[in-house]
Amino acid sequence: MSIDQPGAIDGVYDLVLERIDEKFKPIIVEMLGMLFCALEPLTSDDLDDLIEHTQGQGSAKALIRILGSVLKEDPITHTIQFRHPTFVEYLRRGRITGNKESDNRIAIDTARANGQAASWCLHRLKSRTEGLRFNICRIESSFYLNRQIPDLQERVAKFIPRRLRYASLHWPFHIAAMDSDWGRKLRSELAHIVKSPFTLYWMEILSVTGGVMRGVSGLQAAWQHKSVSGLSETFRLLK
Repeated sequence: MSIDQPGAIDGVYDLVLERIDEKFKPIIVEMLGMLFCALEPLTSDDLDDLIEHTQGQGSAKALIRILGSVLKEDPITHTIQFRHPTFVEYLRRGRITGNKESDNRIAIDTARANGQAASWCLHRLKSRTEGLRFNICRIESSFYLNRQIPDLQERVAKFIPRRLRYASLHWPFHIAAMDSDWGRKLRSELAHIVKSPFTLYWMEILSVTGGVMRGVSGLQAAWQHKSVSGLSETFRLLK
């Protein structure tokens, strides 16, 4: 079965969604969009934090309870996972084609979901308690190379919160995938993050987490995207 072509299992997923109470369906679809556009699995707490930040409704636990046939929560990591890749393909086909053969077929608004994720990432980067800061891993000297710090990974795990790590690695890609409306909404937050000293703090996290090349790729993607055209010069300098 091609990713772009519906298969017999689509009928099963149609039935799963058909059973959702209509008054809750927009909330469920929005949360599914957040999971669909996430660039690594989110924990239940991550999703709840994202929902709260965007002033949305619903909760991760309720979503898993309602869609337990297609979603699950890992008992150890608490990450929310799609039970089978065919459901991801089902959601992707709806997004690509805008196909609604019935009132129960849903289409993920990826521009909105990525805009929400980008806003959440920038919020996490700016957090006064768990955001970017100087020497976040409390390394004794900046002259040490990463390989000369024997407990670097332990420091990363201890001092860099999961959500800050996610935000640091993925915010440019969410920026690149949102639309120009979100670009206007997040203009001031973007301008704040890409200025010194926050850029240096962000680069420090990329360095200790092995994410430098991903950061470079993300900046290239964001710089080329029309949603941040007003900040193109700033992104060009960062590149």
